[in-house]
Amino acid sequence: MFLNLWKNAFGPNLWFFADGDGGDGGGGGGELTWHGDYQYFTDNPDAVKAFSKYADESEAFKGAHEAIKKLGEPYRLPKNFDKLSDEQKAEFNTSLAKLKGVPENAEGYEFKVPDGVSLDEQTLADFKLLCHKQGKTTAEAQEILDLQLGMVGRLNEERDTAIKEMTDSNYKQFVKECGGEKQALLRMGWIKEFLQSKCTTEDDKGEMQPDPEMWEAFAKRITYGDRVIELPLLRALSDAAQQARGQGGSPAGAGAGPMAAGALDYPEMK
Repeated sequence: MFLNLWKNAFGPNLWFFADGDGGDGGGGGGELTWHGDYQYFTDNPDAVKAFSKYADESEAFKGAHEAIKKLGEPYRLPKNFDKLSDEQKAEFNTSLAKLKGVPENAEGYEFKVPDGVSLDEQTLADFKLLCHKQGKTTAEAQEILDLQLGMVGRLNEERDTAIKEMTDSNYKQFVKECGGEKQALLRMGWIKEFLQSKCTTEDDKGEMQPDPEMWEAFAKRITYGDRVIELPLLRALSDAAQQARGQGGSPAGAGAGPMAAGALDYPEMK
């Protein structure tokens, strides 16, 4: 009768509880002597050990009743996490991460990045490690990344706007000082040629050769579009560039150092 009640309550899987989970059941222990000829105990040696905590069949009924009540209760989080051991906390966090769908490791994160945007590999790897450490799902991490990319994008837009406004203002003043736009554009071209001629590298023979990469990196810092950004730079180099340009397009002038061979042939200056 008892085993029928137990099997009806729990189905084909028999649940066992450690000492203290069985309600008022027993202070027995030792060998199970009251089980009679229940075939279940014969087929399941572990059941004998589990039920030996009960002194008799009546105490086992009480334990079964308490177990049934406990299985019917909803799961509740611990009321005081401070009482959990470090091992219990780690186990809880691992289970929670699995429930949320956090990737098993940092390499499990995959992000969508807008076209034209490139991410530094080391920064991205560090970001993935941080997200995994903080227990972020891929969706949560993507939201953080999108927020960061949006903020950087807005900062870049504000920066570009500020540089453009400054460049336009300086160009208007340079045009005024040169006596017209045609003369300003001519002088600005000489200035860029003059600066480009200084972007050189010594070759194996000890001769100076044009270094396009040096010029490209330098041009990014001093130009916006096709214009030189800084008015003081335009003023300071205007005469020197004209002198270096010489007459009839000659790359050298009186008092000016020789311009590197091929300096005016960079793709950017065509």
